[in-house]
Amino acid sequence: MVWDIFDEIRKMQEELDRTFSEFFSHTPYRQLGPGRRGEVQPVERMPGMRRAFVDVQETDKDVIITAELPGMDKEDIEVNITAERIEIKAEKKEEKTEEKEGYKTYGKRYHGFYRSIPLPSMVKADDAKATYKNGVLEVSLPKKEVTKSRNITIE
Repeated sequence: MVWDIFDEIRKMQEELDRTFSEFFSHTPYRQLGPGRRGEVQPVERMPGMRRAFVDVQETDKDVIITAELPGMDKEDIEVNITAERIEIKAEKKEEKTEEKEGYKTYGKRYHGFYRSIPLPSMVKADDAKATYKNGVLEVSLPKKEVTKSRNITIE
């Protein structure tokens, strides 16, 4: 196989085009599939927040959300659930002051995560269960039973 410099330049151009089109698109929603709206990006509302890595799994009875939140304590995490969406927010603020002979140091650190995720099916928010271990949050949401359609008689 012969290496072609023009082929490499074309690949780089395609990658740059894709990067710039993603960067300059100012739509607050990201498309997550055919006809489905995605999640709101918290960039303007919450500077300094990072997007948590999230995995959504759907079984016959549950929707299971797994989020990576490294460095957080379970007291720092807030989870808000509706029938159609889950919002995960984690913030940690640390301040440190040290005084010694002739000098004083002051340090401040802040980091956080935020994700708002549309759920693949309706869930019972009141029956949700969450666990947090080793930087990983797992939320189990039981699905709502869908009532089957039925015909009615018109009087």
